[in-house]
Amino acid sequence: MLGGIEPLWGFSCPLLLPEPARHANEFVDEVVQVPDWSRLVLTGLDAESDLYFEVIRALARIGTVYRADGIDRCVADLSQGVGPWLDRRSSRFRQQWRRRERSLAGSGIEIEVIDTAEGLMDRFLAIERRGWKGRRADGITSSAMEATYRHMIDRLGAAGRLRAAVARSGDRDVGFILGGVRGGIYRGLQLSYVEQVADLGVGHTLQAFQINALGPEIHTYDMGMDMEYKRRYADELRPSVVVILHR
Repeated sequence: MLGGIEPLWGFSCPLLLPEPARHANEFVDEVVQVPDWSRLVLTGLDAESDLYFEVIRALARIGTVYRADGIDRCVADLSQGVGPWLDRRSSRFRQQWRRRERSLAGSGIEIEVIDTAEGLMDRFLAIERRGWKGRRADGITSSAMEATYRHMIDRLGAAGRLRAAVARSGDRDVGFILGGVRGGIYRGLQLSYVEQVADLGVGHTLQAFQINALGPEIHTYDMGMDMEYKRRYADELRPSVVVILHR
């Protein structure tokens, strides 16, 4: 089977085809040269995009194409700035947002902006292991996820696309938020905090800090997989589809 490098969630699309009408056929011509496969899986496609239509048209030359539902992603529209985005939230959300901004200084929590990948993954792992995600092996502490995130952080840092921050209490790291930017889109990648500060709302504080820090060049915050707490931040759910080819 052939597929992308991110088979776990299926968020990302492994195809970068600037001119789908032309490049889709070139992609298929390359794929047929790969030996010993009978199934191809392409995730993260927008069913309304030219990329989707051109790819399935080209793939139909070499086999039977099937479509499956992918994962819905929570997306926030920041094209008009943080103010208009915040105005679209519920009154309760806005009150909590402003209350957290006021109470951050009094909580003893400080936010450190990170601009380099050096040593960052080790700091994240130390935080994760002291939180609920680490206890349930739900985050980045497994060997496969650690390797993936370590590689991704290094590449984002080298490309100048890394956006990260660490919450600190005194001299201790107690939470972090990680994402990357490309083409005006901020993609949230991971957020975690230690159990000892769970009642301080550190996760929401980090989200608020990151949104405020993104800057006017970012028009979209893609939060990834649809979850209830993310819907409070999102303006829309964006569905994706999976294309499966039987050769």
